[in-house]
Amino acid sequence: MKNWLTIGQFAKEIGVSAKALRLYEDMGLLKSHVRGENGYRYYDEAQLDLARRLKELKDLGFTLIEIKALLETDESLDSDKLATSMYARLNEISRQAQVLKSQKEQIEHILSSLQKKQEPLGAEQRRAIMSYYGKVSILITGCDGLDKTAHFVHEHFKNAGQDVPVLTWSAGVELPEAKPYILILQEKFLEYEDVLKINADVIVIKSVSAHSQEMEKAYLRLFAEAGPHVTTVINADDRASVSFAGQEAVRKGRIFYFTKNRALEPQIQNIGGIIGDGEEVEIYGFNLTKPKVELRLKRILAIEEEVALLSSYAAVMQLGLSKEDLTGNVVEIKS
Repeated sequence: MKNWLTIGQFAKEIGVSAKALRLYEDMGLLKSHVRGENGYRYYDEAQLDLARRLKELKDLGFTLIEIKALLETDESLDSDKLATSMYARLNEISRQAQVLKSQKEQIEHILSSLQKKQEPLGAEQRRAIMSYYGKVSILITGCDGLDKTAHFVHEHFKNAGQDVPVLTWSAGVELPEAKPYILILQEKFLEYEDVLKINADVIVIKSVSAHSQEMEKAYLRLFAEAGPHVTTVINADDRASVSFAGQEAVRKGRIFYFTKNRALEPQIQNIGGIIGDGEEVEIYGFNLTKPKVELRLKRILAIEEEVALLSSYAAVMQLGLSKEDLTGNVVEIKS
């Protein structure tokens, strides 16, 4: 029984009572390594790190139930890792605060211009107002599943009584002056010079084929004229797509995420976006309202179809549609 410690030795080593160790075991937090023929508990020295983390979290004020839930998410969690996570969250909140501050200032400038009636609205102000009334250009880009996303976005507008054209980008294509319209742009065309003329109001990054500096530069060309009015939709389950959220050009405007990962719900709830689990869809921040919109799928969707549906909801988050406009043959409002 080399390197094994009795319950008393183990308790002394980490600075807790034997009674506390028995409680940890009852809770499923820390099990004794073996039981001797005498029925005594023995612990392996390798378990000391986990025991010290338990004590540290307990000393920070967490209940044992809370500690168990935390360790189920991350077995290596300690106070340093908690601090790192909280710093990351603080940075994200600060970033969102800056975005909201920018949008607040933009609206205040618009209101000032509207009230004075003495000078024309600037281009950014006009586009912000047009966005609120759904008069936008929606660009759907990425490496796959773009047509299906465009189809769902088109259906949302159709439910609202608007027959919005769906266009597929090609070199030399003439984009309509009137909005709204939906534009599909395959990732392979991102480096074409004409892409710089798109200037979309909503940019949906469905998925990225690979993460590289070259690919990142190609996508960022879409944001050459980005301002506070631009909304970017990002697939939170695609690591290459998520990397764009840290780019200054993207951060000028609003970012909405869509995901099938329930673990991201706290973040989505705070910053706005879409969560789907194959049966239900929850929308946070729809038309900047606090109550979430809850939808239920009428049938089982293939993963790619469900991802397309989630991304389409994120694309129309702030366009003044009603929640009824989001329903149809695929989903219904959850009662």
